[in-house]
Amino acid sequence: MAAWEFQTLQNIAERNGWHKFISMQNYHNLLAREEEREMIPYCVDSGVGLIPWSPMARGVLARPWNSRSTTRESTDAALKLLVRSRESEADKAIVDRVEELAKKKGVSMAQVSIAWSLSHTNENPILGLNSKERIDEAVASIKVKLTDEEIKYLEEPYIPKALSALER
Repeated sequence: MAAWEFQTLQNIAERNGWHKFISMQNYHNLLAREEEREMIPYCVDSGVGLIPWSPMARGVLARPWNSRSTTRESTDAALKLLVRSRESEADKAIVDRVEELAKKKGVSMAQVSIAWSLSHTNENPILGLNSKERIDEAVASIKVKLTDEEIKYLEEPYIPKALSALER
């Protein structure tokens, strides 16, 4: 959804005396940062909370780049549409940097990816977790602090992408 469309919905709600939206569920992670152009600044400015889904990019940011033998890789249509169909060398570089930083900090790649999401104003990500161990790992992400230099290092290779059908 474009920011102007969201603002239109807010205007309609206000005009009719309805409750306005208080949160936006957006697709935002190290491999998909298009929301930073308009929607995130709009939400931050207008006090709308952000609940990004898939902060680990359907698991791609949680394991080394060439680890593609998971069940999700062969069954998740959203993974194919959102990540694999438009992956680039920049994406590989970002995943490699997540892995490098995770090793340096002694934490998992998932924790670095979640910590990056939590480092953004007003963001409280939705995590898809399938075991107690993954829940514990995600909770521990709260203690993983990224410096401004580390955030810049993770973000630097990013190249903007065209929006997929799930992001429009």
